[in-house]
Parts: sequence; C-alpha cells; structure tokens
Amino acid sequence: MSDSHEGAREDHGRGEANIIVNGRPRKVQPGTISFEQVVALAFNPAPPNSFFTVTYSHGNTGGSLTPGKTVPVQNGMKFDVTETGQS
Repeated sequence: MSDSHEGAREDHGRGEANIIVNGRPRKVQPGTISFEQVVALAFNPAPPNSFFTVTYSHGNTGGSLTPGKTVPVQNGMKFDVTETGQS
C-alpha cells in the first residue's frame, strides 16, 4: 500500500505547464525556466555566436529574461525570443 501512495505523490509533482515560445505551444516541467532553456525551445540548435533577447508575459505581468537568470513557470506564459546582432 505504501508504494501506491508514493507513486501518487510522484505523479502529483510531475505535472506539466503549457507555455508559448515564439507562438508555438510547448510543455515544460513546473518550477523555474532559465534563459538558456527558453532559447533552446525557440532555436534548436541555437546558432553559434548568437545573442538573444527574451521577453515574457503572463496576464498583466511580464519582463525580460537575461542569460543565467530564471523565472517561475506559470501555465499560459508567453515567451518571445529574438536573435539580436552582436554589439
């Protein structure tokens, strides 16, 4: 019996969140998502020596994501990833 309870707990934690990246629906694990993970979802493989701008929105909130940073995933979030020129 204890096995079934443990399995239920594991399944509960494994839900997926639905997000939109550059207009395409994606399923990701709940928790946080990094700049690098969002870029990989948008450009797979990412062009070498490229720079990217990542913005996100959910409802009336939003912002930008920078390399090395993460944002909490919320079901229905939208991410826009744009390849930018070198500065």
